[in-house]
Amino acid sequence: MDDIVGPLKQFLNKRDPSQIENFVFKLHVRLTFAIMCVCMALLGAGMVGDPISCMADGVPGGAMDLFCWIHSTFSVSSRSGVSGDVYGHWASNSHEKGIEEPHPGIAPPGPGESLTYHKYYQWVIFFFFVQGVMFYLPRLFWKHAEGGLMKNLVGGLTDPLIPYQEEERVSQVMSIKRYFKEDLRSHGGYAINFFLCELLTLINVIAQIYITDRFLGYQFTTYGTEVIKMTTMDPEVRADPMNVVFPKVTKCTFHMYGPSGTVTKHDGLCILALNILNEKIFVFLWFWFVLLAVVTALSIIYRAATLASLSLRVRAVMKQLHGQVHENLVHDVLTCPQHSWIDQIGDYWVMFLLSKNLPAIAMRELLEELKPLMNPSPQFGYETLDKETQPMKDLN
Repeated sequence: MDDIVGPLKQFLNKRDPSQIENFVFKLHVRLTFAIMCVCMALLGAGMVGDPISCMADGVPGGAMDLFCWIHSTFSVSSRSGVSGDVYGHWASNSHEKGIEEPHPGIAPPGPGESLTYHKYYQWVIFFFFVQGVMFYLPRLFWKHAEGGLMKNLVGGLTDPLIPYQEEERVSQVMSIKRYFKEDLRSHGGYAINFFLCELLTLINVIAQIYITDRFLGYQFTTYGTEVIKMTTMDPEVRADPMNVVFPKVTKCTFHMYGPSGTVTKHDGLCILALNILNEKIFVFLWFWFVLLAVVTALSIIYRAATLASLSLRVRAVMKQLHGQVHENLVHDVLTCPQHSWIDQIGDYWVMFLLSKNLPAIAMRELLEELKPLMNPSPQFGYETLDKETQPMKDLN
């Protein structure tokens, strides 16, 4: 178990040289990716034994198991029964139901009843792998688009001791100032790339819900709500949706030649022990995907509001600095008159990421140095820390 938990714990606790993502983005590219890896590990452990065990008269067990694993099994969904009838409870009413329907969904189909074929189980672990990759892709796109800019700007300013090392701190702050002064690139595209990756995470989680629904035979989108509804009903009369989507006992038909050379039909029963895990994993994923989609949608709405409101952008930076910088100073730096609106959005995003990475004292010094460069006027009359900014002016 340590071989599984250890690498995942290390992955979740891994610290990047600089922070270039927000909390919601990490829910997709880190936590959800780790969840999919755990799901793969659990199913992989379940497959070590006998994920399927079939029995049919006249057919060797191993051949039947392999055939039904490859070619799928089936059940009659309309005969899933209610919880009071499942398994051992059938015996109390066997003269009416138990003989014809020994297990949920195991019965000869009547007029108008269709068979539900279960073809997913041998592909679930690969499906989780693909889903994990899809959730991690936005991070790869963003790291490629980001190009290590924040790591290069921040340098050693993430050191916990940097607030007490004035010379090193001032030197790095002046290096960031020179970047803004000498580099002619705008940061509008830099910000837009991340916002598009944020939008991609929302599109992806919604797409995963519908892809999973298709994978499970169009039974996933209502799976969670059906489980919730079941918990509010009388245990003896409620129908368990897990028995419909993930039956534990199914049927399988095997054809072979008889002694006289004619084709004989053998009906077999298959026990899908792995569905005990599948039903719980997928009900968890239903709730997680829905929660993740809602949180991400709210994050996108907040992002749109931030792009539309300068005051929200100023507050976002101020929040990272814990009130250590005058609000008007942040306002001036984010409203460079020579920059277009999209470039000002880029300035905001770079400043926001810098404020997440730099200690408050270093960020304050940087903003005071950038103010004359980014927006020489107007002057709002906020206080500056002369004794701390004077060494930087000498270095410049």
